[in-house]
Amino acid sequence: MRINRLKQLTCTMFTIVALSSNAAWSAELIPLRATYAAIGGAFAPLWIAQDKGLFNKYGLDVELKYMLSATGTQALLSGSVDIVNPATELVEAGLGGARIAFIIGILNRAVLSIYSKPELKQPADLRGKILGVTQPGSTTDLTARILLPQLGLTPGKDVQITHIQGMPDMITALIQGRIDAGIVSAPTTVKLRQAGLKELVDVGARNIPMIHAGLATTRDFIKGNPDKVRRYVQAYIEGTKIARTDPETAKQTIAKWTKTENKEDLDETYNTFVKAWEQAPYVSTAGMQTVLKFAINPAAKTAKPEQFIDNSFVAELEKSGFIKELYK
Repeated sequence: MRINRLKQLTCTMFTIVALSSNAAWSAELIPLRATYAAIGGAFAPLWIAQDKGLFNKYGLDVELKYMLSATGTQALLSGSVDIVNPATELVEAGLGGARIAFIIGILNRAVLSIYSKPELKQPADLRGKILGVTQPGSTTDLTARILLPQLGLTPGKDVQITHIQGMPDMITALIQGRIDAGIVSAPTTVKLRQAGLKELVDVGARNIPMIHAGLATTRDFIKGNPDKVRRYVQAYIEGTKIARTDPETAKQTIAKWTKTENKEDLDETYNTFVKAWEQAPYVSTAGMQTVLKFAINPAAKTAKPEQFIDNSFVAELEKSGFIKELYK
């Protein structure tokens, strides 16, 4: 009996020590507030980092919230979040004097398509037609302004641009004939094909440099919290590695966060974005130059892309062999 009591006491002590260690480890996690701005498969690396405990692995307790890009920009500049997924409005804020920096390039080119009515056979057929994009300043809006001149068409003159609330509304507008074509992303592409519409232009194949999706913060946050930023970038890069090399995990993660169960949707989403996720997710200077070219603020004419980019964390992790080691 004394031996059994001794064993029981020993087990109890180990349990207490283990629980204390876990509590202490949890207490040591550094809090960080971050956002993503769309319910889309492009963010699979970020969602994997959250779901698979990669932020925890690198010592962070990340509160990851869905927040529209404009709201996220306001929250970042007010100090209520630390790292955001913005659109062009953050660059506009930077041109206005805000000290901001993009630190991760999720998608450095436009990964989109133009879908249209079947009677449109070639891009030139968009002349005199209505093209749907999402919100002003969005990636689809910027893509229209870049792409149409490349096709020999002038936005607003040859092609009428109309703004649609989001991808579900884009599907409805196309099916009902309120617009003739729309700039869309996967898996909206699947639904449009099922409705009898066709891909008129594969925008992704044209390799248009653009900050389609990126993560950014303020230079003051970087200066005061370089270790936090480094840990966040590490977790994101490992999340990207899993997304690139483990399709099933990536698709399960996309299914969870987008509430999508359709296999065709998941396959198309994954196959679309896996080609664009990069091992070392530098922010593209060419992509930032595109954003500056179409910026509203006149200061964009003399601004340099490097003013709004800090690639030092990705560069440091690549140089140290961290990224290479992940892919061994």
